[in-house]
Amino acid sequence: MRPLRKLGCAIVVRALVTSVLLAGCTQQSASLTRPDAGAPDAGRSTRPSGTLRIAWPTEPEVLNAKLGAGGGVNEFYWVFNSYLTYRDFGGVPHPMIAQELPSQERGDWIVNSDGTMVTTYRLQPGVRWHDGAPLTAEDFVFAHQVYLDPDIPVRDRVPETLMSSVVARDDHTLEIKWKQPYVQANALGYQQLDPLPRHLLEAKFLTNRSSFMFGEEWTSGFIGMGPFRIERWVPGSQIVARANPDWVFGPPKLESVDIRIIPDATTQLANVLSGEVDLVSSPGIRPAEAAVAREQLVPRGEGYVKVWQSQIRFLAFQFREVPDWQRAVSDVRVREAIMHATDRQGLVDVLSSGLGAPADAFLAPVEPAFPEVDRAIRKYAYDPNRALVLLADAGWHAGPAGGPVTNAAGQSLDLDLSSTSGGGGEQEAAIITNSWKAAGINAAISIIPAVRQRDNELRARFPAVSATARTLSPENFVFTSKHVPTPEARWQGANRGSFSDSEVDRLQNVVLTSFDERARHEATIELHKRMSEVLGIGNLYYSAEVLIARSRVKGPIGEYGGQSGMSWNIFEWEVI
Repeated sequence: MRPLRKLGCAIVVRALVTSVLLAGCTQQSASLTRPDAGAPDAGRSTRPSGTLRIAWPTEPEVLNAKLGAGGGVNEFYWVFNSYLTYRDFGGVPHPMIAQELPSQERGDWIVNSDGTMVTTYRLQPGVRWHDGAPLTAEDFVFAHQVYLDPDIPVRDRVPETLMSSVVARDDHTLEIKWKQPYVQANALGYQQLDPLPRHLLEAKFLTNRSSFMFGEEWTSGFIGMGPFRIERWVPGSQIVARANPDWVFGPPKLESVDIRIIPDATTQLANVLSGEVDLVSSPGIRPAEAAVAREQLVPRGEGYVKVWQSQIRFLAFQFREVPDWQRAVSDVRVREAIMHATDRQGLVDVLSSGLGAPADAFLAPVEPAFPEVDRAIRKYAYDPNRALVLLADAGWHAGPAGGPVTNAAGQSLDLDLSSTSGGGGEQEAAIITNSWKAAGINAAISIIPAVRQRDNELRARFPAVSATARTLSPENFVFTSKHVPTPEARWQGANRGSFSDSEVDRLQNVVLTSFDERARHEATIELHKRMSEVLGIGNLYYSAEVLIARSRVKGPIGEYGGQSGMSWNIFEWEVI
């Protein structure tokens, strides 16, 4: 395996993430200028050694990224799976299972005059599944068939729905024909045509599709091709992973990873402070815990803290007529009032210890288009008086001092804010609803317990407003019609508020499919301008993602915004 090219200073310009070094850290922070970030050792000859003990908050239901839920389990997918390509911390794509990235210059990425395309991926020789069976191009063909099946609960069917065919030209040559332009067609990675072991799953898929997603083959018996393989799974408690000696880049540096399932952030912090575990990270750990570690762990030279910004917190509004729907949110004036009534800087100060920042657009500040987007969009500064004016214009008038606003029938403006338990969700909801009450909104909180957070139907049926988060990237802008969850799709779909706007759909399609860089740039500006005007979502703040590690742990860098999971380079981690 030849070494991957080293990163240059251009990463600083193109990165979708921002790295912040906490004062007093004893190890190099997750810097965007780190010269060797993500370059695995060529021909690695040293044997794996040591056990890394990690605490993560949520146990996965399945270990396939296309078929599993998010909500804190993305890290597991990198431990047990590999992809055609991956992106380093600066967002630069590198081949993983693929020998190289297809290119138009070499002729393995063909763009036709009608917009259709063909990309040809040549697979690394000798890649094997955890059970020793060889990976072939047919595993990708089978995966494409599964991901397009409407009876299979797929997390996101893009980019598979953009493909007209996936064909194995031979065991190591994969040809993908595209219905339309897709600018990332030569760098398919995480959650994009993830391969499936055809030799294990095809018979079940063809003969027993109703139970295809049930069975230990997705959990304790999972066969992937990642740097680690399952050794032991104690439900609700622990997962132990062992180094895969046949991994595509050679054996990882660690011999084993001992993953403890610990939902409570305080307990996670106590475990890393005492040395019971070596590493904890977001979403289980928050900036508040990082601040404690900075004060107690770092000064003694026993550990370090890293912080980065790759996610945005936002409000999703309910546009669908659901049970108990509070239809007032369908009025854009009410949505505008909600945003003016929300103290976003207060959220940053309390929930991220000042490490985050208020957000006005679903776009990272380091994006090239950000300055123009920032000038073009409509903004909603914290202004309770403006909120009252907007509510009155929508027919909700202030009553007695301190009382709720009411309509002509004397009904108060009742709005439920849905949020999830853990990760500061309850505290965030309390801060938001308290500021709404100051503007006369009769606000209440509905907390979804951890055991129901993967109930897609429940998550899509919130009655008014939902506080949630997404990783920042163009592909993660899911507020389009095709991402609306439906009963037919088993409520899969990340656009849980069912927002739909034809102009937003059109502009996002340009962003994802145009090969004209200027057209994509202009569409990005117009897309965010349009979203700010129709207020399809309410952007809150850029959250601070953190990890806390003992000094013996070397290798963690951080999470690239367009690729969920800070364990993308776990093959480089080691303990000393």
